[in-house]
Amino acid sequence: MTLRCLIVEDQVMFLQLLCKMLQGLPGLEVVGSATNCHAGFEACRKLRPDALILDLALPDGDGLGVARFLRLLRPEAKALVLSAQASSFVCPEELEAMLVGVVDKTSTYETLRNVIEAALLQETPQDAEPNGPVAALTPRQLQIFSLIGQGLSNKAIAHATGLAVATVETHRKAIARRLNCSGAELVRRAALDLGPVP
Repeated sequence: MTLRCLIVEDQVMFLQLLCKMLQGLPGLEVVGSATNCHAGFEACRKLRPDALILDLALPDGDGLGVARFLRLLRPEAKALVLSAQASSFVCPEELEAMLVGVVDKTSTYETLRNVIEAALLQETPQDAEPNGPVAALTPRQLQIFSLIGQGLSNKAIAHATGLAVATVETHRKAIARRLNCSGAELVRRAALDLGPVP
C-alpha cells in the first residue's frame, strides 16, 4: 500500500529538496505541498493524505494546527515534524498518537531521508499474537525497546539511532502506551523481555 504524503514547509528550496528526495522512496507518494497553514488546511481538505511532513514555524501560524486539522479528518493519519529546534520540541498530548517522529532540519540529506523513511514507512507486524504485545511493536520501536533494556538514556538512544531526542521520547511514550505500562515499568519490561544486547 502506498502512503500518500503532504509536505507543509515554507522554505521553497527545502520543500523542493524534500519532494525530490522522497520521490525515490518505494511505498510513499508525495501528493501535494503547501508553504503556509492556510494552504495546508486546504490541501488536507482536498487530498486527505495518509501522512504529513510539516514545519512548525510557518508564516501564518503553527504547523501543528495543520496536523490537528488532518487528525479531525483522518484520525489514523501520521505526522512527522521538521524543526531546526528538534531537540527542544515537546509533542502536545493530543498529537502523541499521530506523531511518528521529529526531524532536525539541519541534518544531512542522507540522515533526513533515512529518518523520514524509518518513521513514515515502518509497518506494524501483522502476526502479533505468539509473542504478545511486544510483537506488535514496529521495527523502530523494537530497536528503541532493546536499547531501553540496555539501560540507555533517551540522549544515548538518540545518538545510537541518529534520531532527535524528541523523536526517541515520542517513540518511548508510544511503546509504553502499546505495552500498557508506566515509564519506570517500561525499563523493567524492556530488560526482562529482550534483555541487554551484547
